[in-house]
Amino acid sequence: MPLIDPAPPGKGAPVGLAVAALLLTLIGLYLWPWWPSGFPDPTFLEFRREYTDGPSPVTWWDSVYFGWFQYGYLVQTVAVLVLPFTVARDDRWHWLSLAAVLTCGWQLAGVLGSTVFHTTPAPFLGPLAGILALVGWLLGRRKAPRVA
Repeated sequence: MPLIDPAPPGKGAPVGLAVAALLLTLIGLYLWPWWPSGFPDPTFLEFRREYTDGPSPVTWWDSVYFGWFQYGYLVQTVAVLVLPFTVARDDRWHWLSLAAVLTCGWQLAGVLGSTVFHTTPAPFLGPLAGILALVGWLLGRRKAPRVA
């Protein structure tokens, strides 16, 4: 038996990554303009309004990315707001944090599918946040090492 028992892994790193994912998503969706100055609707919400007023989706793939612009960004916002509270839990609620990863992937599909060009890095902060959320979720699943 060792003199010092190994401590269980801390929950600070997963929660810190979840907060970073939350901030990246909120900055990318609501604060940072998606296009440089000179474009008529530089922010996401202004572009979203104009984009969803356009023609309806034709194929199933069109509905995937069109759906993100219609209501998926709201689902993503809720998922990342919940993320810091669920990412390091040991009960079944930790599965809720994977919704942030999935919605960030949905954002990537939406941005790439809608052929949004000449943007600032803001549209890609969400997928980066998804990577941070996934790493945070994996770190939250660590258990204390077994003592032989």
